[in-house]
Amino acid sequence: MTNAKSKGDLSAGCKTYLKEWYAEQMFGTREEIRSKYFDKGNICEGEAIDMIAVQLNLGMLAKNEEHFENDFMTGTPDVITEKMIIDAKCSWDGKTFLDAITSKINSDYEWQLQGYMNMTGKEQAKVCYCLLDTPEEANFGNEMVFSHIEPAKRFFAFDVVSDPERMILVKQKVEQCNVWLEEYDQIIKTLLKC
Repeated sequence: MTNAKSKGDLSAGCKTYLKEWYAEQMFGTREEIRSKYFDKGNICEGEAIDMIAVQLNLGMLAKNEEHFENDFMTGTPDVITEKMIIDAKCSWDGKTFLDAITSKINSDYEWQLQGYMNMTGKEQAKVCYCLLDTPEEANFGNEMVFSHIEPAKRFFAFDVVSDPERMILVKQKVEQCNVWLEEYDQIIKTLLKC
């Protein structure tokens, strides 16, 4: 298969994602990803949003339920305020919390927030890490309690500022993915004789 070389090759991870997406469209099924980390994040999301509201002095915050989509992106931000997008991350344990806050911002999260800002018209965003007690249904027998530590020591936020130049790159990459998918579709149709 050939790629649009002028815009760079697609990574192996990107091609894997595109193949999974194609299979979902073709067969109408989607694999649900489950892990203790996802479970904790999903279960604790409301508590994390409450912690974020207090730590950022924002009053009450509500979980956003509105889904956004355009020709190049789709997604549901965790929280939308008048001025910014907030993404809540629930760290699994003390080590993962400290690893997250002592590293550069996770590139995937930064790109995700760039997309959310673009779709909502906001120019600021935050990725907020919260270290919360792990609920029994998600702790897999490992009791992890952090609530005895003051909240300020269990919270950290990375700032993300809107970068329109990145959206140009997103559009180019989406166009490249569409070319790759068209070629992949032709290969599948040829092999399946349809």
